Amino acid sequence: MRGIAVLLVLWYHIWEISWLPAPASWLQWIPETGFIGVHLFFFLSGFVITYPFVRAALAGEPRPSWRHFAWRRFIKIVPSYVLSIAIAYAIGYAATARFGAAPWQEVLAHLLFIHTWWQSTYGSINGVLWTLAIEVEFYLIFPILWWCFSGRPLLTAVVMTAVALAWRIAAQKCCFDVQMPLLVENLPGYLDIFACGMLSAWTFARYGHRLRGSRISLGMPLVATAGVAALCMLLIGMYNGRYSPQWEVALQILTRPLYGISFGAIAIGSLAAPRAWQVLLANPPLRFFAIISYNLYLYHQMIAREMVDHHIPPYLGDPHFDPIWQLRYTIVAFAATIVQAAIVTYLVERPLLRLPEPRLVTVARGHST
Repeated sequence: MRGIAVLLVLWYHIWEISWLPAPASWLQWIPETGFIGVHLFFFLSGFVITYPFVRAALAGEPRPSWRHFAWRRFIKIVPSYVLSIAIAYAIGYAATARFGAAPWQEVLAHLLFIHTWWQSTYGSINGVLWTLAIEVEFYLIFPILWWCFSGRPLLTAVVMTAVALAWRIAAQKCCFDVQMPLLVENLPGYLDIFACGMLSAWTFARYGHRLRGSRISLGMPLVATAGVAALCMLLIGMYNGRYSPQWEVALQILTRPLYGISFGAIAIGSLAAPRAWQVLLANPPLRFFAIISYNLYLYHQMIAREMVDHHIPPYLGDPHFDPIWQLRYTIVAFAATIVQAAIVTYLVERPLLRLPEPRLVTVARGHST
């Protein structure tokens, strides 16, 4: 699912630049709503972060330590993130995404993961980095969320959803013509998506072994298929309203929880389904895209826009009306970003993930541990 999410985002951003139509006109809603892949990333974060905690609680075992949790999140997110920022400045890309803040303000806000709080830094340096602020802020409040969720999972998910809905409705009422997208695209506006991931993890941890060990598993592909159908209907409905003001955000004010529910149906239905169904998602190509997804996400828009600025592939005038250029550009952009993401993932990210967790050193009465 992570591989699908990053491919949706990749297709969306490259389509924004190339305007290359989908292979069939009735599929055009897919690239134009591909930003939904970000919502899927948030759902998956809620799921995979919560799952080991729920599993330990149900087994009566100690939960994962918060120190280990913090280390794994840090070593996965921060080094690659900082490297991408350094590269954006080194090649001059960051200078093309400046909205009023000074460079030092941009860098400081990004390093503190609060750049989504102000319009002047929201899309600065590299526009896709706004999601990292939401992710890290979710990690920071997760210990509190888990304390609530471990005792009352359903109630906690309902409260998170209510907070998200109230936040988005308030943002729409007060700031539709000015800062509504800025407000909605901050952590409170996505708490319901994270909640769906957390609740799906709890559901699967508690009931998954029963489902997989019974004949019910034969019907779980229908649950996953229903999730896919519901998601497609939501996206097509949003696509049909694309001529409305600020449609990408405005049309999700009330429906965003439905996306999370659809993701949950796809995830649980697939996890509990027979292996024959699971290969549709758990196959080598999608596993590969899942592995490189973080670096593919960090760099894809930067590379795609730099290609246009440097006339790669070559073009004259406005290339958006040249179908040959559109196709060539799309193919080269996909290939270049995938190769780059694989290089950074296997030469930087994966070696860092193998580093041992730092041990606390204490000295007492002449002994060290």
